[in-house]
Amino acid sequence: MTVEFINATFPLITITILIPIVAAGILFFMSEKHAKPVSIITSLVVFVITTYMLFVYDYNTYAIQFYEKYTWIPFLGISYEVGVDALSLTMVWLTAVSFLVAFIWSTNIEKRIKEYFIAFLILEAACIGVFVSWDMVWFYIFWEAMLIPMFLIIGVWGYAERIYAATKFFIYTFFGSLFLLIGVIGMYIYQYVEKGVLSTSYFDLVNLGLPFKLEIIFFLLLALGFAIKVPMWPFHTWLPAAHVQAPTAGSVILAAVLLKMGTYGFVRFSLPWFPEASKYFVPVMFTLGVIAIIYTAMMAIAQTHIKRLIAYSSVSHMGFVTIGTFALNMEGMNGAIITMLSHGFTSAALFLAAGFIYERVHSYDIKDLGGLARFMPVFATLFMISAMASAGLPGLSGFVGEFLALYGTFKVSVLTAVLAGLSLVVGAGYTLWLYHKAMFKESELPPEKIEKWEKLKDMNTVELLSFLPLVIMMFVIGLYPKWWIELIQTTSAAILSKFIGG
Repeated sequence: MTVEFINATFPLITITILIPIVAAGILFFMSEKHAKPVSIITSLVVFVITTYMLFVYDYNTYAIQFYEKYTWIPFLGISYEVGVDALSLTMVWLTAVSFLVAFIWSTNIEKRIKEYFIAFLILEAACIGVFVSWDMVWFYIFWEAMLIPMFLIIGVWGYAERIYAATKFFIYTFFGSLFLLIGVIGMYIYQYVEKGVLSTSYFDLVNLGLPFKLEIIFFLLLALGFAIKVPMWPFHTWLPAAHVQAPTAGSVILAAVLLKMGTYGFVRFSLPWFPEASKYFVPVMFTLGVIAIIYTAMMAIAQTHIKRLIAYSSVSHMGFVTIGTFALNMEGMNGAIITMLSHGFTSAALFLAAGFIYERVHSYDIKDLGGLARFMPVFATLFMISAMASAGLPGLSGFVGEFLALYGTFKVSVLTAVLAGLSLVVGAGYTLWLYHKAMFKESELPPEKIEKWEKLKDMNTVELLSFLPLVIMMFVIGLYPKWWIELIQTTSAAILSKFIGG
């Protein structure tokens, strides 16, 4: 794999990682009243920097841009190596948007305010680090670093069963990370034994030329770590518990960013590092992807808790990313990446909607709702757009990614594409059912509930500022997908170069 590097004239990526860390350190010595404005300003600065990078990124040729490399531990071949291609950059930008939304939404937090925002700032730095690191030691450091703040966010600011959910999240993801570490160490040792080279750089490990049996072993080790993070069926059981117990902003980041780390891992590492093993395991990955799509969609239908329903729908949507990725063609890969981006916006918006309903009604139980559209029309409109985008309505972002993923899969396996495509009907069913039950059926409300609903307030400025960026992006991607496809096209071709001869 031959790669061009475009060195950064200014260390924007390092600055983007350091800004949240520095802000967290400053907040540690400041009073609680400064936590909210400092965090929002910090996330806004990160968003501005990443947006600038997005628009100046040259997508006409494949290269690692804004590239920085500094020797760290030379005798072990470890360096600080960061940079972005289109895949990394879209995930970094999604991270920046998601954290900005989460910080704005969190202005109503009243419990241990300073510690709350410090945890989110550290988490933001770690998430960005995962997507920009090209040295495997630093990748693993950032990969593991995000566990602690997310554990605290769920365990401290969550709901009644938060300790159970946080512990389950930590055990599952840490367990998977150990297999990821074993796989990387194994490749590092093989590189030294076969080539006499010690290097933890992605670009050295990608050209190892592993024997087929070793490819199989290393593929499985890394795949277990990534599958738990996605999460793929049957490793998904930690996710509904984590979402149900997490505070609203925690659910936003968990769905919009953390789940993408697993699918990012498959795209970034599994395919380029283990091409023969990836082709060998296509039937397995298709099967697991289809089971995730269908099974968790059926599970979503059975839910009465809003956040649990949205959590199961997330697992189902990630199944489309899985089958698109392992279709091993351009359409599937483009669809997988756009679905990752789109799901970040739609899932974040749906969890914000759940949080909004809870703050007004003080219940996540769907049977306690009904008739809210009449009393909160602005919220009902934005919630409807978010639900339709999640269901894959043409003109919105969800349709673009899932259509391309299905088209790419159809070229490889008609049966897989048909089964996955039929589940879209189920997805639309539970999404419309949720919206209909929560927003309409006013005629079934008892008089005392109507009297209570009449006192509810529609969205305030803070809530609108949280929702609108997500809804706008659903339209931007849905109505003008050409720019996004052109952005990721050369990166998709580079990732698939060992499969399509590009």
